[in-house]
Amino acid sequence: MLPREHYLKQTFQDAVNFPEGFEKGGLSDVQARLIRKQGVLINALMQEEVSDPTNEDQHILKVIANQSAPKSPVEQAWVKYLAIVKTRQASSPAKTKAKPKAKTTEPKEAETKPKVAEAKPATKATRKAAKTEAG
Repeated sequence: MLPREHYLKQTFQDAVNFPEGFEKGGLSDVQARLIRKQGVLINALMQEEVSDPTNEDQHILKVIANQSAPKSPVEQAWVKYLAIVKTRQASSPAKTKAKPKAKTTEPKEAETKPKVAEAKPATKATRKAAKTEAG
């Protein structure tokens, strides 16, 4: 765990979801600036890696969890950022989500045993057919 100031010194980037930058990805210039400045801190807060979170930090976590409405410009920008990321991931799942592994299932007991011809009770039709074949 590191102090919040450590995370504020770093610039946030998301080359996967915003390869051309935040502004061209749907955020305003002000929102993009706020995301770049606060994004590393917000991610660290979400992962519980900040040793000294403030009340504002705690509030943004409530906003992210949909337990409170965004009040500050940073919170509003982060909510918009998350909405854009979610939309992009939903529209192109092949790029962002790992392909599910093929399921391996144990063969059922019936499948492991060789099939044996089932003995059916003789009906009139099968007895008559057997008699005509026999002669």
